[in-house]
Amino acid sequence: MMNFESDERNLPQKISEDIISFILNEHLQPGDKLPNEAHLAKELNIGRSSLREAMKLLASRNIVTIRQGSGTYVASSPGVVDDPLGFTFIPDKKKLVQDLLEVRFLLEPAIAAMSATYADNNDIKKIVSLCDEVEELLKQKKDHTQKDIEFHTAIAMG
Repeated sequence: MMNFESDERNLPQKISEDIISFILNEHLQPGDKLPNEAHLAKELNIGRSSLREAMKLLASRNIVTIRQGSGTYVASSPGVVDDPLGFTFIPDKKKLVQDLLEVRFLLEPAIAAMSATYADNNDIKKIVSLCDEVEELLKQKKDHTQKDIEFHTAIAMG
């Protein structure tokens, strides 16, 4: 049996993702005006009330700015609590992952060197213990994500 109530609640979220795709595909920049409500609803093949709900959601995430009587604009500095670095607006997710890995590979050796310089005995014991826990979880083919985060955090804090 389908749960229409759940689908209905997810509709504004799905439409908001479609609007973000529209912004990216049209190469709209911060400050650019979006098409009027009727045009955008037709373009996305949705109802105007659904579009309004999605726009409210995007406005709450600081992706668009709604100016009464003027229209809806791409926010001048798009960024959201859920996405403070604006990764939503990077269309090539594969390239984003590659770029983030490169940044990680640049930062990690320096962070480890600082930890080796400044960590006290308690920090070192914690790092070693967490490393052992991560290795054990890997051997058992169990989820090690949380312990891995704790391990890397301990190194950074050391």
